[in-house]
Amino acid sequence: MNEHILGISSYGSHRVKHPQTGQMVSAYKLGYTSAASAVLLALYDDRARDVSSKHASYHYLQVDGEVTVRQGYILLKVSDDELTRAESIAIQSHRPAVYRWLGGAWHELPSIRSADYQPVNERSGPNFNPTSLLIGTTGGSKETATVGVITAEKSQRSENDTPWWWLHGDTYPHRDLLKRWGCRWSKKRRCWYYIGETLPDAVQALIDTPAPDDDAPCSDEDAAQILGMNLQPKAQPEIPHLFALGDTVYARHDLETSDGKPVPTGTRGTITRLYNRNPTHGWSYDADFAEIGIGWFFERELTSLEPVPGIRVTRGSVVPPGAVQPPSDSEIKQAIIASDQQPEAVEPDADAAPPSDISEEPPEDEPKIRIIKPVLEVSDGDELDAVITAVCQTKAESLPVLQSVTSAQSGRRNLVRIPQAACGELTGSITGNVWAYGWAVHDGICIYVNMGGPRMAVEAIRAKLAKGDIVSCVPWDAPSVELTAGEGNSGMYTAYMQNIPEAKFTSLILLHELAVQPNYGGKSTTFIFHVSDEQAMAQLRQHVTRLVKVPVFPDWTGYLWQAGQSAMLLRPTRTGGDVKLYTVVLDSDSWTRLLTGGLAQGVIRLPQNA
Repeated sequence: MNEHILGISSYGSHRVKHPQTGQMVSAYKLGYTSAASAVLLALYDDRARDVSSKHASYHYLQVDGEVTVRQGYILLKVSDDELTRAESIAIQSHRPAVYRWLGGAWHELPSIRSADYQPVNERSGPNFNPTSLLIGTTGGSKETATVGVITAEKSQRSENDTPWWWLHGDTYPHRDLLKRWGCRWSKKRRCWYYIGETLPDAVQALIDTPAPDDDAPCSDEDAAQILGMNLQPKAQPEIPHLFALGDTVYARHDLETSDGKPVPTGTRGTITRLYNRNPTHGWSYDADFAEIGIGWFFERELTSLEPVPGIRVTRGSVVPPGAVQPPSDSEIKQAIIASDQQPEAVEPDADAAPPSDISEEPPEDEPKIRIIKPVLEVSDGDELDAVITAVCQTKAESLPVLQSVTSAQSGRRNLVRIPQAACGELTGSITGNVWAYGWAVHDGICIYVNMGGPRMAVEAIRAKLAKGDIVSCVPWDAPSVELTAGEGNSGMYTAYMQNIPEAKFTSLILLHELAVQPNYGGKSTTFIFHVSDEQAMAQLRQHVTRLVKVPVFPDWTGYLWQAGQSAMLLRPTRTGGDVKLYTVVLDSDSWTRLLTGGLAQGVIRLPQNA
């Protein structure tokens, strides 16, 4: 029996009063003139009922069981007979509002206007790929995710916007790896997502890994006995090391060396030896922790992320009352060593260059830091890119010299006031005297908005922006400005609210997650407020330091500020209300070339004590 995916247009779930019982029930709101309600009633049979009142302008259907809804469309997997039943109802209507996933695209069911399936355009019908979703059936059950299968869905508003990757499928066993490589969990869509031009190689490897074949009629041993021949084991995908020799690691939680020395959470160490992979516990390493010693640790006990000061993590397990506590990693390693089953060490490649952290001291005439000069010359007919042009045009004598750049990074928490000024009234579907005191828009996405007014009206504006709807800022001397997180992008803001009940006034600042949680793992974008030159330049250097894999010294801050603007890696953002915001392009390659080019041209120099 074939399965077909249908998408039925709706206006979401609403609470309505049942016309017979008078009780409030949850029902799906459907168009009054479309065939959507008739199709749902026919497919669900006695599991769906019409709870619309006599004077309602819409149809309200109450459905028993789980229903899959995506972007307002009710998704169903139907059989051939159910599809025929839906087509016979839709063809009698001028507007079916029912769509079928056919040939990799959505098509509207036949109607009075057209006896054939019609492909949907950009303004009507669904615009997402449903094949990776867990879709329910008319029987009320949802299919389960295929074990081991992970799919990626790419969404991008325009060619200039950074794409979003939505990861569906059996992602739970790989949640630590996804989090490690910059992926985040969406509570609304119940899946992981990644923002960047391309997926990291480790995440792409999960998608490319084929699903396990569990359809064998018998085990491999039984097949070998029946056929009378030896079966070659199936080649398993190679799982790469997470760390390499000389890498800096930190203790993920409180650890203990083989000789009983404690290693507190966040202790910094260096990888000194690699071991072969254990089928049960994975890769393992020898890590040299400063002033503690060398110990043997599993990969799950180490991390490359710097610790948060003041946080201590103690590893433990949750077990039912009376159950036996599972062995800790330290006990497992002691048992492996006692049974003489410790994996063999990986012999380093003789042809490979040794890591800088464990290599011998260079000769006195050889510098400890070597600069790889970038290509600053091009052939005839080729055009200079923005980075090379910025390096060639930046002069050392023109760099800004700010004495307080270093003090801005001294660790003191100095709060400064973000400039604000009334710049228009915010209006959505309601008008509640909510005024904007600053906003910033980048590529059509609202990055920052500062508003104030009555609490209920402010909450209504906040709800619209959180859902991805459009809110207009209407100034008194200029055209209105549309503020939105983008279609389909919900829950993208961090809220900073202050309520003044005596004045019946609520102040709210919404800041996009691109500014609150920068993504340093791929080509992304973040933003910095400009309150003063010292503050903005110091914040830029902090972003570049976390982005690139080369040292960034405080003396280079002025060069980064000036050359970054020349290379269009740092540029002003469209704002209103006296606030000043800069857009920072998080492109590791471009910023690295900018630094190495400045060193090669003599615009910046290494400090004497480097």
